Amino acid sequence: MVSEKTKKDLLGKALLLLTTLIWGSSFVVLKDTLDKFGNGHFTFLILTLRFAISAVILFFFALKKFKTAGRGVVLRGIILGGILFGAYSVQTLGLKYTTPSKNAFLTVSYCIIVPFASWLILKKKPEPRRYVATVLCLIGIALVALVGKNERGQNEALGDALSLGCGIFYAMQIIFIDKYTEKDDATVLLFFEILTVAVLCAVVSFSVEFPKHYAEISFDFTSVWKILYLAVFATCFTQFAQMYGQKLVSPVSAALILSLESVFSVFFEIIAGISRITLWIGLGFGVIFLSQIVGEIDFVSIINARKNARKSNEN
Repeated sequence: MVSEKTKKDLLGKALLLLTTLIWGSSFVVLKDTLDKFGNGHFTFLILTLRFAISAVILFFFALKKFKTAGRGVVLRGIILGGILFGAYSVQTLGLKYTTPSKNAFLTVSYCIIVPFASWLILKKKPEPRRYVATVLCLIGIALVALVGKNERGQNEALGDALSLGCGIFYAMQIIFIDKYTEKDDATVLLFFEILTVAVLCAVVSFSVEFPKHYAEISFDFTSVWKILYLAVFATCFTQFAQMYGQKLVSPVSAALILSLESVFSVFFEIIAGISRITLWIGLGFGVIFLSQIVGEIDFVSIINARKNARKSNEN
């Protein structure tokens, strides 16, 4: 019979996997929206709309929980919001200059950073197999997103640097979510986090983008549904699923699963006809699958358990 702990672990991993699937699909949608909306001049306005809509939705879910939430939840939500604002800002700006696949690959560099940050900040020393898994995962993602692709961006050096910075921000978000959700209700914490991102993006948009390009703003059906998709599914749902899922699994497991985001981004590029399957992409998928097995299955414990079982039978 499956234990309650195992059920929670499986639920957490399922939520994180669904999160990565939706995020992977959002890369193509976001790239197209950034290029076409307002002639490509309204990166932070798109982020403002994305997070403002999400904050409104989360407000109604968190409404009944505000009274019982501790005072510190507001500050912790603002801290998380500042980190997430930094992540989305540099990631979205990076996407303007580099390719979706390289943006996704460099972003998931957090899967290497998290084990060390978890040990340093949370005092949670990961098992050796987790380090092996993260290295395998990064190699697999490199095969998929870099070796297996040949498209070019406008200014890849700048885009790649911004995307790498995003990986650092996401690593910090994973670590601090694990730390803060031990004390606070996930929905309330997430509301203040998302609201903070919306406010910060609005400040940047209205101070930088609007004065120069306000005359170029134009909404059509296509841009509206894409922004709604990004807000409702790729932000509101996924951020909640990540925060709740992380309560049930370790930070290193969360980072490994979330790193599949870049794999799904390539998968959706293939579906959309932007990319095609190559030998390197297929090999990369295999290495990534192996990394998940290494990270999640404790082979040493299984071998030791079998040895102990044999000794018991012999006695």
